[in-house]
Amino acid sequence: MLTVIAEIICHTEQDFKTVLDSFHNIREQVLQESGCHLYDVHIDHPAIESALQTKVPFSIMMYEKWESMPHLETHMHSVNMQQHAKATEGAVASVQIRILDAQ
Repeated sequence: MLTVIAEIICHTEQDFKTVLDSFHNIREQVLQESGCHLYDVHIDHPAIESALQTKVPFSIMMYEKWESMPHLETHMHSVNMQQHAKATEGAVASVQIRILDAQ
């Protein structure tokens, strides 16, 4: 089982909303994809101010679990991700992806 953590940084607040809406629009379909066990969208909690937290403006964190690398690769080329790419074109400043293995 692979754990994927992706941090998506958007250019502006409007871009952030666009990307967030797109993830919410495809989430249920992605969860039906073969090998997908988790597909969760997270953002900084707006009401919490703590020295423990590092807030990143316009940041979205994706937490995903995939059965295998071939399942993840199939997802990345899926219709769902093609729709997401089209809906968010120009809105994303950067993406960092970590593919982790539990120890």
